[in-house]
This record gives sequence, structure tokens and C-alpha cells, in this order.
Amino acid sequence: MRVERVSESVYLVDAMLLGRPRALSTYIIMGDGEAMIIDPGPPSSSGTILKALRELEVESAIIAPTHIHIDHAGGSWRLLMELEDSKLYVHPRGAPHMIDPSRLIEASKRLLGEKLVELYGEVRGIEAERVSESRDGEELKLGGLRVKTIWTPGHASHHQCYYVVDEGVLILGDAGGTYHPEAEAITPNSPPPFNPLKAMESLRRLMELDAKTLCYGHYGYTRHPELLEAYLRQIELWMRIIEVGLREGLKPEELKERLRREDPMAERAWREGAAQRELMNILGFIEYFRWIWGRADKF
Repeated sequence: MRVERVSESVYLVDAMLLGRPRALSTYIIMGDGEAMIIDPGPPSSSGTILKALRELEVESAIIAPTHIHIDHAGGSWRLLMELEDSKLYVHPRGAPHMIDPSRLIEASKRLLGEKLVELYGEVRGIEAERVSESRDGEELKLGGLRVKTIWTPGHASHHQCYYVVDEGVLILGDAGGTYHPEAEAITPNSPPPFNPLKAMESLRRLMELDAKTLCYGHYGYTRHPELLEAYLRQIELWMRIIEVGLREGLKPEELKERLRREDPMAERAWREGAAQRELMNILGFIEYFRWIWGRADKF
């Protein structure tokens, strides 16, 4: 288990997603005896997170996924079971699916496959009285520490980010893309259903916060807040390349090769063996164009 201090009040825990290091970041915010756990991960990561909580002497907390996808939120019920007097704090669109996760589980199986979902572990529903719905722009207080919630649709309609106001730390979940610290580069985190226009609107809101530190779900943190704008420009680039490619009849693999040639940041970041994951992110853009063209009777 790896616990790293990001700022005075924020800690990063390597959640060891599916046993892999540096695949998912869980963030713990500590404020005057109160705590907030951002993205507790799937049930298979709960043992790791609980060990970190014991190390930090956390006995109760606000459990706050950035969104309800099972790799970020599926283990919430395990933490609630272990931590008395704790509550789940989640976007209103996500709350019903944390109470009854049946549709969430089925959607995860369609996207990821049954075997992978089984590896994440059993997902259980949470008692409604322990679920609190967020409001866009509200500030939570952890003792004297202010944590602002910003709704950030795009990656998912139920996505929200958390800004530790007093320390300039912005916890992004998947709203900022996937961070590749070894290359200081970003690639889109855009499996379907992905909405690039809403993702860019969300990024513009986040850029107004003047954050000093960006904390990514996948994986790690950086003191280069300009990567928010870099990601916005990257989404614009991918939209142009993929729209033109689709009109030319290119297949996903061919689109990937064109993106590799025309996006230096993606080329820098991509590594051998990531092809399936990157094709899933390309598919998010493809499905977006199919959706808008279908509505305009052009597909």
C-alpha cells in the first residue's frame, strides 16, 4: 500500500486497481478530525483503502465518489459497513443507482465484460438514509477546511469534481482525462456514453478555479494546472480527426493510427498493450457522432 501526501490536508492512496499499482488514485481529505474519501474504488480495493484509513486514524468519513462507475464507487458499501456514522455523498443522477445498483452492474457488464466485472468484486446497494445528494457549487466543511463540489458532466452525466479551496487542490476523477506522469501527458478517458461538448464545458468551469494542483483518478497528481487546457484542446483535436475519419469510412484501428500521427501528446503517452483501452476511448467519440448524426438523420 502506498500513501502519499499531496498537500497539507490531502493524501493519495494507490488503490491497487485489480492488483495493479498506479492504476487508480483514492484521495483522502483530512480536516480537523473530519475526513472525506474521494473515489474509494471497487470492492476488490476496499482492503487497501481500509488499511490506509487505519494508518491515518480515520474512523468515520464522507465517502464521495466523483461518479458511480464501479472502478471509482463500487466499494462504497464496504467502507460504509466498516466506518460507523459515515455517509455517501453523490450526484443526484447517481444516487438511485448506489441504492439499487442492478442497472449499474448490468451496464458495467456490457461495457467491460462479465469476467472483468467479477474481478472488481461484489457490488451491493446502500441504505437510502445513508445517501446524501450533492448540489452544484456547494461547499462542504471539514472542520475549517472548505471543499467545493462542481458538477462536471462529459465523462458521465453524474460526474462531479472536488476543489479544496484553501489549498488550491482540484480532485478531477475522470473529468481531466487519464494522466501519464512519466510523459507529463494526457489522453482522453472517454468510453461510451461520452459527450465531448459537455466535457469541454466542464473543463472551462474547472479552469476558472485557478487550481495549483490537479489530482487525477487515473493516476496521480501534478503541479501543472495548464494540463486542463491541454486536455480541452486535445478533445477538440480528437473530435476533428474522428469526424473527418468517420466520413471517410475509417475503422477504429485506422482512426487510432491517425490520432497517433496527429496528436503528439497521445503518441507520447500511449504504450504497447494499451490498444484495447484506447480503442474503447475512441469508441466514445464514435458513438457520440453516431448519436448526433442519427438525430440529424445523417447516419
